[in-house]
Amino acid sequence: MPEIIERIADLLPEAASIADLLNSNVTEVPPEGPAPVGNQTEEPTTLRRKSAPGGFAGIPAKPAVYVCFSAEGVPVVVATTANLRKALQNRMAGEAESKRNHINYAEFVQTIRFRCVGSAFAASWWYYRSVRSLFPSRYAAMLAWKPAWFITLDPAAEVPQFQISTAPCNAPAVCVGPLLSRRAARELMESIEDLFDLCRYRDILRQAPHGTACTYKELGRCPAPCDGTISMTEYQRQTTAARHFLADDADARIQWCDQQEALMRQAASRMDFRLAATYKRKLDLADKLNRGKLPQVHNMDKWKYLIFQRGKTRQWIAPFVAGPGWVAELPEVPESQVNEHLLMWTQLCNPGVSHCIIWETFPIEQVAALVTYHKYRPADAGLYIPMDGTIGIEIIFQALHIWLNHENQDEMPEMNSTGRPALISPGEPPEL
Repeated sequence: MPEIIERIADLLPEAASIADLLNSNVTEVPPEGPAPVGNQTEEPTTLRRKSAPGGFAGIPAKPAVYVCFSAEGVPVVVATTANLRKALQNRMAGEAESKRNHINYAEFVQTIRFRCVGSAFAASWWYYRSVRSLFPSRYAAMLAWKPAWFITLDPAAEVPQFQISTAPCNAPAVCVGPLLSRRAARELMESIEDLFDLCRYRDILRQAPHGTACTYKELGRCPAPCDGTISMTEYQRQTTAARHFLADDADARIQWCDQQEALMRQAASRMDFRLAATYKRKLDLADKLNRGKLPQVHNMDKWKYLIFQRGKTRQWIAPFVAGPGWVAELPEVPESQVNEHLLMWTQLCNPGVSHCIIWETFPIEQVAALVTYHKYRPADAGLYIPMDGTIGIEIIFQALHIWLNHENQDEMPEMNSTGRPALISPGEPPEL
């Protein structure tokens, strides 16, 4: 088991021995005053006990991620805490956790490894890496966040259909996300289907051109490829337009809306008010999407966030860059120096540069779920900026300084996953 501790040392670099934490932390010193002289009758000497540094006093009372190991190197507890010193005192001195669970951790924990963190996001990131390393077969059950959701489409499929899934897909399929819940993903997918009049009944679509058209054809809301009213090739072009609207950037959507508005005006000029109303409905729905969920999702091939959190104190800023399957923690800087570093942080998000800061990759869906969880978590006080190529550095500068002046960080939440089976196992702007 020692190799487990060696493997986790890079993640949680600080270590402490339980024996050192539980010692008496006192030193015997001679009493004050002159020493006895002559043949005075010797009396018992009362020694004064003086507190010495060490023990729990040597443990930082700061937010941290920590792991407790048994003498055999078995991970017993992996947890995050708002106050490391208090958490360890409670576990080892039997003041809270031990009483509740009838477990005296001091009896079988020998060493502790920990990393102090400045934010809930950083805590979750290092906690995730730790449990993934220590419990590779069951770490997913130890995470506080649920899987993120994606909308996928395989344009090469004979019958192209949008689908929702917790698993992203590979090229040439398109994957858009991440979304926080299944409901949010389904609502966005159905809105895209309504906007482009796509087939809602996939079982009937698979029968094309011999299927029986549904009510949507009678309502003029579906071109009915199922019964051969249009060919599957024409329907695929319609699906492609929907894919571009969903997966491309905001400029592409604006261009599509401009085309629809031009068609609406042409229809109105021909007195075809029914057709003009159809275009008007589409424009209204597109506008609702552009003000709602669409800005929240991205083509996962280009998904990237510049994240700012508080660092070791509130006067320090901790920047992160997150991409598809990786997170890079950049060096913390004092708040007074953020303008000097903003251009560099922005450049690190460029596709041709970001690979230089990627040291380790992880499942795309898991990193996306972590970032999405904290981005929408009310208690999270960080700043999350999507770096999809449409945001200029001036906007980033403004957002960063608004955050610095107005954000209010809440107390670090507790997240704890005890390795129960392990108990019985052996063994901004800048000058541009």
